[in-house]
Amino acid sequence: MIESHRVAYLEALGLDVWRAKPAEPDFNRLVLQPGEGGTLLVCELPEATATRIAGDISRALAGDAVWAWPDPDGGEELPRLEEAVSQQLFTRVVLFGKSLQQHLFKGEVPTVVGSAGIILTASLENLAVQGRTKRALWKQISGLSTAKVQR
Repeated sequence: MIESHRVAYLEALGLDVWRAKPAEPDFNRLVLQPGEGGTLLVCELPEATATRIAGDISRALAGDAVWAWPDPDGGEELPRLEEAVSQQLFTRVVLFGKSLQQHLFKGEVPTVVGSAGIILTASLENLAVQGRTKRALWKQISGLSTAKVQR
């Protein structure tokens, strides 16, 4: 009997039909924009990369940067943060926003992932309007680029 007919027959009899749940998507996968560079900038949404503050941050970094954001579909073909760092040889990762940090790590955020130092900062929306927060980010970026990353 064809599976769909069998299920319809059982439901017509008033019986509960149990089905296997599909695998949960892994929302810790990242969509990476094309590019090369030693810095990975991870924001919450792809639209955020087109904002003025995102452009300012990209220009302020020494060398090229690659933008990324969580995959809303949780596609298995996309890399997790650790995989992206090792595949692209990033030496610095900037995570924008507390919700993104909690989403990717589900707990305490490490200071180093693979060969990359981690910078935690406010969301791009907050950075755009809070001068003190923006100055703190510039200090973190310049401090990490001159400091040696220790394991």
